[in-house]
Amino acid sequence: MLVLSPPGSADVLPYYDIVAGAAGGMPVLAYHFPAVSPPGIPMPALAGLPVQGCKDSSGDPDRLLETIDVWDGPLYVGSSSLLSLAGPLGCAGAILALANAEPEGCIAAFAGDASAQRALASAHRQSQMRFPGGIKALTAGRFATPTGTRLG
Repeated sequence: MLVLSPPGSADVLPYYDIVAGAAGGMPVLAYHFPAVSPPGIPMPALAGLPVQGCKDSSGDPDRLLETIDVWDGPLYVGSSSLLSLAGPLGCAGAILALANAEPEGCIAAFAGDASAQRALASAHRQSQMRFPGGIKALTAGRFATPTGTRLG
């Protein structure tokens, strides 16, 4: 399960301890997304969390590099703007909205294809407009699905 850090908490360990205990053995991914739940997961706390992985949706390349340096667990990038950096650096994968509309480009960028990363730039910006409306519109345009379709 993907578990967003608690908003307004600098000490996230007690929260993740409770979640991991309640998960009953289900893998837990800590979710660092400070734009939605500030301040996010402090770097010093990450190594001590009872989680099997982490998703970082900060979109911050410096945070990505620091996380890779100080944490040994599986790391998933959540921003399509960092795919061509994340894949070659050894991230476990990407969990992102843009893959609903541009799966091939996201796969190629994660594999390190800089031209694929550049080709995703416009779609990346469009997907963030009026979120989630932007990504729903892109997906509907690509695959002729209704814009009300729930994306997974």
